[in-house]
Amino acid sequence: MSSGSVADAVSLVKELSRVEQPALIAIDGHSAAGKSTLAHTLQSALRDVQIVYGDDFYRVMPETERFRLDAPAGYGHYYDWERLERQVLIPLSDQQTARYKAYNWEIGALSDWKVVQPYGAVIVEGVFSARPELRGYYDAIFLVETEEKTRAWRQKQRADAVDAWLERWDAAERFYMQTCNPNAYADLVISLV
Repeated sequence: MSSGSVADAVSLVKELSRVEQPALIAIDGHSAAGKSTLAHTLQSALRDVQIVYGDDFYRVMPETERFRLDAPAGYGHYYDWERLERQVLIPLSDQQTARYKAYNWEIGALSDWKVVQPYGAVIVEGVFSARPELRGYYDAIFLVETEEKTRAWRQKQRADAVDAWLERWDAAERFYMQTCNPNAYADLVISLV
């Protein structure tokens, strides 16, 4: 792990996408840390960058079941990493087109098909994106850090913010960060304001 800047991330993705086709990059970090912002910055700065959003892999389950999960179970079940692996990471690693249905937050189900082509750089951004089961697929892992106070404020600004849910989600994130320690595996740790 080394501290880095957005410019360092741009340079590394540019270098990797010359060598790997596609270069697979994970951007991990707590909610509201700036993962999407970094992904969009990379996409704007470089050619041929596609983004796969972790929010598209929210696991379909009844809300009553979701609210019963403690932190370890939440880490294991909120995010459908098996589907991400099967539908995106394996095909792209085999230089095949990836196709997946995105989670639709309005209806609580999978809906629109998305297609990711095996070229350039593909960024998978989202909490839990660099979990141990997925790390081997990535050519680079970036971890985004932001002050807790800033993240909490950003979370409250989101339309879907519900305090009881945020507490459960945050507990699952903390469990992941402490148990799986993505900092130790990150190629760059980027602090954003």
